[in-house]
Amino acid sequence: MKRKVIYILFSILFLQSCQNKEKSQQKSNSIDKVDSGKKTDLSNDSNEQIKLVKNFMKWYIKNMDMLGKFDVIGGGPMDVKENEEAENYYVDFKEAEKYISELKKSGFLTDNILKNEETSFLEADKYYKENPENDGPPYGFDYDHFFLTQEAFEEDLLNIDKIKYAINQKDDFNSEVTFVLPISGKYKYSLKKINEKWFIDKIESVN
Repeated sequence: MKRKVIYILFSILFLQSCQNKEKSQQKSNSIDKVDSGKKTDLSNDSNEQIKLVKNFMKWYIKNMDMLGKFDVIGGGPMDVKENEEAENYYVDFKEAEKYISELKKSGFLTDNILKNEETSFLEADKYYKENPENDGPPYGFDYDHFFLTQEAFEEDLLNIDKIKYAINQKDDFNSEVTFVLPISGKYKYSLKKINEKWFIDKIESVN
């Protein structure tokens, strides 16, 4: 009789152990699938972010001449006529508006970064009025606003597809992409996701 009871108890414990093990395995498999799904999504997102940064740099370098045709800063030695003194620097806001419009058409930038460009024109205009000058590099425009350097950087176009990009995913809608170009140095691009698409929200030099 005792043996039967012991056998029954042992059988019950064995069945419970098997059931618990099976549940644990199912749970583990479920987690693996979820994690795997997340990794795939993150991978796709990462590729999209890197592609955005690469394509913007390529677009900007290729369109520099077009953007440079907008005379956003008037006056200075470039505008001087024969036998006349150079006019003091000033911001031509009509040209500045066309310049910003072209940047917006590129489809890479948020309104935030475009507003920062508008602010740079307003600040320069205020400075020129308070500090009249007509010689030397104009204040606020003595460097490139997107590569953030006074040096020539066009040759870095050859390196854009070769370098490594690091991604710091802040959350589902904010991310940072950092990289180093041989000529221009190290950059950090802050990205923002709007309507399921990534845009560049800020560009910083982190040299």
